[in-house]
Amino acid sequence: MDSGEVIPGLDEGWTFAGARPMEWGSGLVLGMCAQELLFTGSPASTMPYFIGIIVGTALLLKSLRKSFPDEEKGVANYCMAQLGIEPPTIPPPAQLQPLWSGAPIKAISVNKEYVELGLMDIFHHEQDQEEEEYEEISWR
Repeated sequence: MDSGEVIPGLDEGWTFAGARPMEWGSGLVLGMCAQELLFTGSPASTMPYFIGIIVGTALLLKSLRKSFPDEEKGVANYCMAQLGIEPPTIPPPAQLQPLWSGAPIKAISVNKEYVELGLMDIFHHEQDQEEEEYEEISWR
């Protein structure tokens, strides 16, 4: 029997300390690169730094991911925006956006495709509907 209750976290993947495997892998790769490039001592003497880099990177990436409501998409969109590239998951704004956004419209240019197709007659605007309701009420 299904009571309709949703078990929280049922569809989440595997994590360790809240960080996903990719975040741990990123920490491991960064730790290996840092140990090769920055530390000149023996691996045994630099092991605390190595482990600190792994854990720190994983937890830093986890906290960055958790700071966005949509997690991976938010991180990807943020990184793309910082690089000056349009995020791939966000469509560009439409040219008719002021018409659909609910912003008050005083007049639309007659050379707009929206007007040429006659969509002004088909789709009633809020202002037109308010005027019609006012006329109906005043008629009664």
